[in-house]
Amino acid sequence: MDLEAAARRAGIPLRILVTRLRYLGDVILTTPALAALAKRYPGAEIHYLAEAPYVPVLEGNPHLAGVIPLRPGLAGSLGAVAAIRKLRFSAAIDLFYNPRSAALLFLSGVPVRVGGSRRIRRRLYTHVAAPPPGVRSAVAHHVAFLRAIGVEGEETLPRVYLGAAEVEEGRAAIARALGRGERRPVIAFHPGGTWPAKRWAAESFGRLAVAARAELGAAVVAVAGPGEEGIAREAAAASEGALTPLPPMPIRLAASALAACDAVVANDGGVMHLSVALGRPTVAVFGPTETGIWFPYEGAGPFAVVTSATPCAPCHRHVCDGGECLKSIEPAEVLGRLREVLAWRS
Repeated sequence: MDLEAAARRAGIPLRILVTRLRYLGDVILTTPALAALAKRYPGAEIHYLAEAPYVPVLEGNPHLAGVIPLRPGLAGSLGAVAAIRKLRFSAAIDLFYNPRSAALLFLSGVPVRVGGSRRIRRRLYTHVAAPPPGVRSAVAHHVAFLRAIGVEGEETLPRVYLGAAEVEEGRAAIARALGRGERRPVIAFHPGGTWPAKRWAAESFGRLAVAARAELGAAVVAVAGPGEEGIAREAAAASEGALTPLPPMPIRLAASALAACDAVVANDGGVMHLSVALGRPTVAVFGPTETGIWFPYEGAGPFAVVTSATPCAPCHRHVCDGGECLKSIEPAEVLGRLREVLAWRS
């Protein structure tokens, strides 16, 4: 399908809405698809619909003309429908295709609606798309999905865009937390995560901080999302003073702090993808999820993954009583990969 031709037939400007409602990492993973879409349709005005907490990571994206925040509840849905109708989109591409996103696009009356083939909601789209068999990585999945509308993009790294002033603000936040005598390198840890089964033990992050200080001469800070402050404090308590938790920050200030660091160590999750999208040397700690899908970054930059060879992994569980996959990962192994990404950077 040619979206330009469809817009001409409808007598409206080429204005495209892309949606992936949640979560932080999933929204970031769609940014290569945005770049591919903008390259194929350079005259298009592209907007994005996402739940309000994830809108900040899309700010400053050069491929977007605007972002529509979706707020909770019926009032939020009605507000989003009104905003979409007002902008008179010629096409909408649903990269999430869950019941809410499918219904929102249907009720908005966008003439061309491209979505997935799941269950009855497929009937809410005008065109159903699917990536070719064998596509594994989440980045490639989104890019390949766009082939239904004539987009032949490549699998590239995700990108989140910050201004120079924002990076300076992040550097200042780190300096305030560490006080005088700031060491270099500065390494950020993210010991939290939405799903318990994906969290390497806070104690292990504490032990890694001790080793990073002793063997790399590094200063180590911890970032925490909403509700994760206790995990960061637990890691700090196990670090013999080597780990300094940063105060809670809005998402763009947290991104600025990551951008000001020399490297990041993070659990499998949104902060991990954010670090890669900022171009930071990144070590990801993986347990129950598949690295080929959710960490398609090794070899494309200073990005490394540490995972286990336990027979039960990957199980893709969000909650697990045993957690042997992560328990088997030792701080020394993560430190070794950290050395590698720091050497790549230098």
